[in-house]
Amino acid sequence: MSKLAGIKPTPRQAMEWVKEVGNGQRRLVFSEQAEARMKNRYIGRRQVLETLKNGLVSEPLHKDAGDDWRCNLSWFYAGARLTVGVIFKLGDAQEGGAGGELAVVATVVEG
Repeated sequence: MSKLAGIKPTPRQAMEWVKEVGNGQRRLVFSEQAEARMKNRYIGRRQVLETLKNGLVSEPLHKDAGDDWRCNLSWFYAGARLTVGVIFKLGDAQEGGAGGELAVVATVVEG
């Protein structure tokens, strides 16, 4: 698993992080807002995971106000085009965790 660095990562590095999430090599958390949007829009977790595995970056990696790295990915799966907003959070090493690093699905949009 690649380390999340404090310097700006390359687009290739961002795609590597996303593929690690989609393949289960990096921890993934769905925000409450993302889960609510998924429920309202009838979007399943499998659709989101397929978007993370196969999607293309539709909004480049950038730092947000919380000093975390974020990007959007888009993919066409199960008859719908999805856009998934992903935030990469850095944290301290936790018990049984992967160095405290995780990816958060911030929102999911159809279209």
